[in-house]
Amino acid sequence: MLLQNTLKLPIAPDLLVPLLEDLEKIAPCLPGASIQERVDERTYRGRVTVKVGPVTVKYDGVMTVLEVDRAARRLVMRGEGRDPQGAGTASATITMTVGEDGEGGSVGSIESDVAITGRVAQFGRGLMQDVADRLLSQFATCLEQTLSQGPSPDPQGGGPAPQPAQQESSVGALGLLLGVLWQRIRRLFGG
Repeated sequence: MLLQNTLKLPIAPDLLVPLLEDLEKIAPCLPGASIQERVDERTYRGRVTVKVGPVTVKYDGVMTVLEVDRAARRLVMRGEGRDPQGAGTASATITMTVGEDGEGGSVGSIESDVAITGRVAQFGRGLMQDVADRLLSQFATCLEQTLSQGPSPDPQGGGPAPQPAQQESSVGALGLLLGVLWQRIRRLFGG
């Protein structure tokens, strides 16, 4: 299934692209994501945990930065994961193109080609798009808060490391579902 999102951040595109390609620095801002190991310059092993109602899904896997074109401000990443208990798999090819928002910030166009098996597959494209929108919104808020706090020292010397605000390691079902319902109601009534 193809999911499309937009990300707006108050950081210049030429500064945002290098930050986005370093998954170790941005993973703390993605709810439920963690990096366990850096395999090489562009490959990471990690875990993503998402809780929807009584269902908690964990995927252990690999994320690889396939392409970085700083001149075109384009990144392509591939992630593949498997539920450690064998209850499903997830894979995605994520393409992000970053442009200027006209106010000195960035707008990112994100296209994710996602394949999911197991318990989460039953939710369908509409709900999956809404979940992706919500997670990306939380990610953008965390990254914006991190940038507004200013750079903090990175022990590896690679620049600022995000220090996320208090983030839950999973997505709460009630808040997520209420948010999704509210968005759909607003769309129905043109709000």
